[in-house]
Amino acid sequence: MMGLILRLPIPLRKRAGPMRYAMQMLVLVCVWCVMHGAAAAFRSYATVVDVQPIVETYYEPVTHTVCSEPDAAAREFTPVATTIGEDIRSQMRLWQSHRSCRTVTESEPRERVTAYRVTYRYRGHTATTQLSYDPGHRLPVNVSLSPLP
Repeated sequence: MMGLILRLPIPLRKRAGPMRYAMQMLVLVCVWCVMHGAAAAFRSYATVVDVQPIVETYYEPVTHTVCSEPDAAAREFTPVATTIGEDIRSQMRLWQSHRSCRTVTESEPRERVTAYRVTYRYRGHTATTQLSYDPGHRLPVNVSLSPLP
């Protein structure tokens, strides 16, 4: 806006408060842009009303070993060994020889957040959009003004 000289019938009052003064300046810039055929755009913040995560369920393969235990009644009993430790070792070898194991792959469901459905309010207007992140309490928005045709 080099060389811009505005002569306006509206007096600017700096003493009215910084927010009111800023709004007056914004209106002046927008009026100038409309008068010169340009669209004005600026960044502002909207209040976030609601955020809902969009969750996707996927299945992850999990591999583990499953062993079938031998039936205690089917186990062969041998004469008692000379020591208790020797007897326990021989019974364990016999028990493990009847034990069968196999590897099983199962699919376990898992969930992950893929996006967020965000409802926000800007100057009385409510809108909903989908974002890849959780915006928190405020959402930056681009506001643009253009003349009506």
